[in-house]
Amino acid sequence: MKWSLCSTGNRDKPVEYVLNRAAELGLAGIELWTGHIDEYALRTGSVDGLDEEIRRLGLAVPAVSPYAYFSKSDEEREESLAVIEKAAQYAVRFGAPLVRIFFGHLSSKDAPAEMWDKAMKALKKALTIADRYGVNLGLELHNNTFADQIESIRRIFREADHPRLRMIFDGFNLYLDRVDQLEALHVLYGYTDHVHMKSYFWNLDAPETRRPTPVLDGDVDNVSVCQALYSNGYEGFISFEYFGEDGERCVRDSVAELRSRGWMPGPASV
Repeated sequence: MKWSLCSTGNRDKPVEYVLNRAAELGLAGIELWTGHIDEYALRTGSVDGLDEEIRRLGLAVPAVSPYAYFSKSDEEREESLAVIEKAAQYAVRFGAPLVRIFFGHLSSKDAPAEMWDKAMKALKKALTIADRYGVNLGLELHNNTFADQIESIRRIFREADHPRLRMIFDGFNLYLDRVDQLEALHVLYGYTDHVHMKSYFWNLDAPETRRPTPVLDGDVDNVSVCQALYSNGYEGFISFEYFGEDGERCVRDSVAELRSRGWMPGPASV
């Protein structure tokens, strides 16, 4: 297993800040938010320097992460397809095998049939784009989207019926919809190309009490998830996905604990 950092967690800071964080922590990769790439290109005139800096730091780019849903309106669907094409171009440039997508902006139980059908048609167009650039689309499992329950996720893969549709497993997002993440990982592992990991103390009946914790603490059993991934011979990336200063602390503490357990290379403390 290899560990990376989602740059979305520091959307208010330049991408160089996130690259240096990943390098200082001894991580193997950086999952690039397209907003960071766009800002860098606007500021410097191209992405050449960003590519060079990533290579200098020895980081891989396991995924490029835009925001696209395919469900809000006809206009949004066209915009999302344009976003996916640009992200695919970035993925080729940075050697990333995966472009992150969402599917649907409502929970699967609230998705009208017509909305689902239109979103699926747009997803198939996005997969055609992915084919053209030779990259895969990574469907992120997320609460309050069409991909929030095991059966709805299986339905998406069944109806899309395309080898370039893969999955970003996020057990915490499933926990928020009261889905057993270990059952989901067991059922859906064959689709999994990438993993997001985070944890919180988060009472589902009192979400105002939430606070982030290192990945092996909190209210989700990421210890068992790591063990399951290890047992399955998972060789992909796991991205820390935290936001803000508390999130930065949680990543640092997570790295130290994972190294102490032998689940991440490097010294036991950072």
